[in-house]
Amino acid sequence: MSTKFRNAHWLKTNGFAPQVYLFRNIESGQVIYSQIPHVNNYQIKQQFFRPNWENKKPSKRRDLWRPMAVAEFEDYQRAIQAYHGLVELRYMREVSKRKEAEALRRRNEYQQIWYSGQYRPTWSQEAASDLSAVVDEFQLKTKIYWDTLWRKGDDKRWNEELVEHVEMDQVSPRDKLVVLDEIREEGLRE
Repeated sequence: MSTKFRNAHWLKTNGFAPQVYLFRNIESGQVIYSQIPHVNNYQIKQQFFRPNWENKKPSKRRDLWRPMAVAEFEDYQRAIQAYHGLVELRYMREVSKRKEAEALRRRNEYQQIWYSGQYRPTWSQEAASDLSAVVDEFQLKTKIYWDTLWRKGDDKRWNEELVEHVEMDQVSPRDKLVVLDEIREEGLRE
């Protein structure tokens, strides 16, 4: 469905709310930002600039991706601005400011990014931090639906005047897409 960037007019006419979706990979912990409630090859190509053995290009398999958060904004322009900000922060972390980002990451005894099996929690923690930074930088009034509230991190990292945190309904992973549709419909009504 989405094989390219979608503008505000397309999102509005096709029934999508002004939201940005964060999906996490349950195998590796990687996170993808999306304008629509699913992951596709375009997003993987756009957001994984220099894959390596630590941060491999993820698979598009739907069963590996779970919604981590849905950030709902006041209008479409702010949602697009937030999406671009998130992708730009990821680009800076992986390409232009890579050495600074690498110095901040937690390391194991072999001086590799800390992991358990294939899973690296660094990616989801950085995504939550990036979302907080984008909301603060652009002063975006946001309602964020979290898979579980502990994913947002410490409350002191969030501007309470701009952000409202809500936990998604706890359902089986198979029904998470139904929850995303309910959040989308609620966003359209508001």
